[in-house]
Amino acid sequence: MSEQARAHVGSERPPHRHEDGDFHLQGRRAVVLIVSTSAAAGTAQDRCGPLLAAWLERRGVDVAVRVLPDGPDVLATLRELTADSASADASRFVITSGGTGLNLDDVTPEATARVVERETPGIMHALWSKGLEKTPTAVMSRGVAGTVGQTFVVNLPGSRGGVKDGMAVLDPLLDHISAQLEDVHGHGEDRRVAQSADEIVPAGQASEAAGDGAASDRAPSPRTASPGPAALSTGVTSAAATGTPAAGRATTAGVVVLSALTADPLDAEEAQRAVADPACGAVVGFSGVIRDHDGGRTGVTGLEYTAHPTAQEVLRDVVARAAAAHPGTRVWAAHRIGALAVGDSALEVAVAAAHRREAFEACADVVDRIKESVPIWKRERFQDGAHAWVGLDD
Repeated sequence: MSEQARAHVGSERPPHRHEDGDFHLQGRRAVVLIVSTSAAAGTAQDRCGPLLAAWLERRGVDVAVRVLPDGPDVLATLRELTADSASADASRFVITSGGTGLNLDDVTPEATARVVERETPGIMHALWSKGLEKTPTAVMSRGVAGTVGQTFVVNLPGSRGGVKDGMAVLDPLLDHISAQLEDVHGHGEDRRVAQSADEIVPAGQASEAAGDGAASDRAPSPRTASPGPAALSTGVTSAAATGTPAAGRATTAGVVVLSALTADPLDAEEAQRAVADPACGAVVGFSGVIRDHDGGRTGVTGLEYTAHPTAQEVLRDVVARAAAAHPGTRVWAAHRIGALAVGDSALEVAVAAAHRREAFEACADVVDRIKESVPIWKRERFQDGAHAWVGLDD
């Protein structure tokens, strides 16, 4: 397809066309890069390349499969494959398989991170979550996903199971990714992968939504209530916690006052003060406190929480979505990481709403979403010196 033709792709597409098709995949190119020393040497069969190629070809993508050994060749090859990424004729997808583990020559993530311009950690979190449905070792995959120019690069594990999980996660996203890389606007409202009732705002209401709606990354002014503990990441989401809500607050998305990971102690009263508002008649709080037993085993002395590098971004997204699902609420959520003793609070959530039912429901939803989706692991310490990773040592 010529550059001129690519420049206008999407313009022929009918407005508000409801589809799950491959409009932005037909004729695009992809490279499947198998990173395996044994497969490159011919001592092992590549079983992942054909699987990925067949999947992409079914979606209308032209596919080339390349095999190379682990090590420095990975970076050189990725640079070669993305050298023309700014061109309309660039490969739309570069999908790697292998080299994402902990062996010394597993350098695919490092090579990919040096090539991509913008990472998409949410996709990697989805891949990790999918893998955890089958095996706890999925968390050991260190893959990276992101874009460079008009090319999307993603690392998948080297196993067939990991590749199948990757295909399941990516399959509904491929056309949407391709459309965005072609800078096609207005394609989100009519695709199931991006559509939600809170995403579509009529133009006349845009300014109102911006004032009353979802979370803001702006730092609070000195006149606002304290946003809470010092966060470990600049990705803290906060919104000013002052003033009476604008008229019609009950019909707008909830406000995220704070969402943060922190090593500092959490204060339930501080969280509830931060969400309090003259328009809210109910304030509900949840404290997740470390107990001295777990799963029938006594003698727990504390927990150590470790967060995945994407955890802050995932937490921000999870809390924002929860707030959006509960109109008129004000939400504060913070999770501790590091070493905690029995009695310490690991998770504090506070929600304010006009009525108690809405506050209780929203608070429970925020807690459940954080527990289910944010990649934070905990290791229990016992009086006898033993320890156990919760959920991973079972």
